[in-house]
Amino acid sequence: MDTHELLALLVRHREQLRQWLDEDQYRHFLAMTERLREVGDDPERAGMAVMAIVRALWPVPDEAGVLAELLHADHRSIVTATTVPTPEAVLAALEELYAAPAAGEPDRTEAETADPIAADPVAADPVAAVIAAARRRLLTAPSRAAAPAGSPAAGDGPADVIVLADPEDGPRSPEFQFDPDTGQPRDIVVRINRILLADRDPWGAADWWLGRNSWLGGPPASLLGRVPDDRLADAALALVEEGGR
Repeated sequence: MDTHELLALLVRHREQLRQWLDEDQYRHFLAMTERLREVGDDPERAGMAVMAIVRALWPVPDEAGVLAELLHADHRSIVTATTVPTPEAVLAALEELYAAPAAGEPDRTEAETADPIAADPVAADPVAAVIAAARRRLLTAPSRAAAPAGSPAAGDGPADVIVLADPEDGPRSPEFQFDPDTGQPRDIVVRINRILLADRDPWGAADWWLGRNSWLGGPPASLLGRVPDDRLADAALALVEEGGR
């Protein structure tokens, strides 16, 4: 199943997805789908985005039919078949997915009749709202001003340390990345940031570290020093290579 087929499958099941996932789960799923708009022409990043979508759909029950079969498939084969969709194709799918009403909510036509602003894509951009909310959440984590390139705290390469663009405070680096004694990047953080291609997708890498990980039982950042480094690295590799939980 390539990326276009996956998007088509999600759109076909949009109403069922809205019933199967609670509000937080559905918004997380939309945010993961949004990543496909940011991959450019990079098939590796597209594969990672597809796996993030699959992981976001794990709450879907077994009776989901084709979707359930997809979730139980060999995830490496899904990534191998990944194609890079156009931003327009992803946006069209997102518009359909955002339009799906939750249980008890009016459908799109009824909502637009009741509130004309909701029908105006300029006045209300749900895609932008989800991205902004996700990034605000990540920026609430303790952080420090990003170190200048070439300094010890910046690491040896561009993927070593996550740098997030804070619209108010400028470039910031989440604090969990640094050894509290030396102030330099933790070796395991550098190792995993390279796996996650933190220079290409810093928001996605930050979301992996700061979001709940069902493989590990909590946000990976909170488990530094509490679980073996190799276990953290294996969880990151599982996301990239097999879509592990």
